[in-house]
Amino acid sequence: MNYQEYIDLGFTRSEMNDNVEFKETGYHGFSLEKKINETMAVSVCSGELDKPKLYIKKAEGDTYFIIPITGEVVKGIFSKPI
Repeated sequence: MNYQEYIDLGFTRSEMNDNVEFKETGYHGFSLEKKINETMAVSVCSGELDKPKLYIKKAEGDTYFIIPITGEVVKGIFSKPI
C-alpha cells in the first residue's frame, strides 16, 4: 500500500523525531495508525509502508502482541462495504 491509501482509509499521521532515520534519509520519519478498538490498532512507519503491523494489547501491563499483516488485510479491516 502507499501513503495515500492509508490516509484514504482514515489512518492518522504522527511525526517522529527519529535521529537514526534522519542520519540515513535526511528526514525524521512518521507513523500512520488507525485503531480497531480500545485494545487493537494497525500501524505502519515511513520507510516500511509495505509492512503494516497489527498491535494487540496484552491483558497484563502496557505491552503488545505485534503481528505482521498484509496490505490486503488492512484494506479488508478498514474498507467500507459497497
